[in-house]
Amino acid sequence: MGFFRRFFTKKSQEAETEVSFEESEEEILEVLKKQYVVDVGENVESIESILDEDEEEIIPSHVQPAPDYDQSNAAVEDVLVEDEMENYSEKNVVTHDSIEEIGDHLNSAKIIGDLPEEVSFD
Repeated sequence: MGFFRRFFTKKSQEAETEVSFEESEEEILEVLKKQYVVDVGENVESIESILDEDEEEIIPSHVQPAPDYDQSNAAVEDVLVEDEMENYSEKNVVTHDSIEEIGDHLNSAKIIGDLPEEVSFD
């Protein structure tokens, strides 16, 4: 008989504790409103702390212009003109007058491969 009492009393308790959709919606809405106020307050405080911090000074740097490999302000008419085109193959070329300028960093280089000795075709 105890089994039947437990079985039927749980149903009656569940029936008493059932809440309507509107009541549960109102409760959830109240909780969400409180959480929203807390979240907005925290966001405002964090933004204020970021804005109140000292700003870092930007160190001015020397800006070098980009190499002039192309004409950025070219027009369609410029393509149709039959002028001699500029040769870019000699731009940014470094010439050395002697090997001593380059240095001797390749003296210790080793030949890796099948032929460790110099080959002569004489």
